[in-house]
Amino acid sequence: MTTRNDAVLPPAEVLAAGLPVGPVLGPFGDDAQWLAEEPPDDMPADPEPRGLVFRPASSIKIRPVRWLWDTTPEGAPPTSHGRIPLYSLAIAAGGPGLGKSQFAVWMTARITRGELPGELYGKPRPVIYAAAEDSWSYTIAPRLIAAGADMDLVFHVSVKDDEHLHARLTLPVDTSLLAREAERYSVALLVMDPLLSYIDKGVNDYRAAEVRQALEPLIEAADHHHFTILGLAHFTKSGAADPLSRVAGSGAFGQLIRCLIAFAKEEGEQDAESRFVMSLEKNNLGRVGLPSHEYAIQPVTVDTDEGPSYVSRFVLGPETTTSVREVMRDEASPDANRGETNETVLWLRGYLADQGGTDLAADVKKAAHKDGISESSLQRARKKLGVVMRQSGFGKNRRSEWSLPGALPEDGDE
Repeated sequence: MTTRNDAVLPPAEVLAAGLPVGPVLGPFGDDAQWLAEEPPDDMPADPEPRGLVFRPASSIKIRPVRWLWDTTPEGAPPTSHGRIPLYSLAIAAGGPGLGKSQFAVWMTARITRGELPGELYGKPRPVIYAAAEDSWSYTIAPRLIAAGADMDLVFHVSVKDDEHLHARLTLPVDTSLLAREAERYSVALLVMDPLLSYIDKGVNDYRAAEVRQALEPLIEAADHHHFTILGLAHFTKSGAADPLSRVAGSGAFGQLIRCLIAFAKEEGEQDAESRFVMSLEKNNLGRVGLPSHEYAIQPVTVDTDEGPSYVSRFVLGPETTTSVREVMRDEASPDANRGETNETVLWLRGYLADQGGTDLAADVKKAAHKDGISESSLQRARKKLGVVMRQSGFGKNRRSEWSLPGALPEDGDE
């Protein structure tokens, strides 16, 4: 009788067949063959188990927010009108043809000249401008020249890849390379126009979680390497009057961005001019409810070696009490403010009648504001009442008058 302790080798016929001999199982096995070998001295130690680290709040250093763009007027508390915080993601969004790209070029020019009010005022810094939809030769470069940018401090970015002839900047694949070059050149601003176009094609931009995973490394890099990101985005064609909810990809952007600058156009009626309005519709790190601004898109001719190039530039205008949210609300529900407008119509008719039928537009707006009437409500009342607008003068001497219908003499009358 054979026991498993009598031998540790397989039968002779197995050995004669030339089969590989390893640990032997069954009745021919030996417990000694399973003994573990001594680990080598250089084997890494087992990693420490996952744990939690607690710190008291008193040990955390408190820092003030610093602003890339700060429009705080003289006499107001310092940085109380900060609009774009440093080292964060800001979004500029609006419908087509509203001047979002021209605004990005305007900001680029101001930064490269050290002329943007804020932390970098008087300190010219480089800007990386990544444009996926517009031509650099025909559009971007002429616009930069028209805006007065220092062209030596604006960088076009391309990808060098021997395996892909038409490789392009892609997030998050190129995030570490982009961050390294931004620090190397001391870049202050990274413009991505539009932002979603640079996200890897494998990312579903309708899924907020995937978009966040693609953008979070870039946002962390901006904070670590000290540059700010201005991403341009489009409004969806339909939806609510909330500008943030109308931003394409807002499911992800809403949790990542620190500020949203929105653009809209308030259409004029009859002989009234349309006007562009720009509002800060989200400001996580600063004050909400900051004044909006009117702005203009001005045509400019840029001379080139091959002839003129016709482009446009952004011109920041005065503050206004009308917000993009109000313009969008009026577009979505034109009758929603009918009651408010009727009250303002009565006020405006009475005010102009007391002034003899005509007054300067600036004085009308000032009086309306004093009585708690918003500019959007005043404009709706002006349209409904049929107030006649007349412009006179040029430049700083330009004046606008509002008159009740029939208050002005017909052409040819004395």
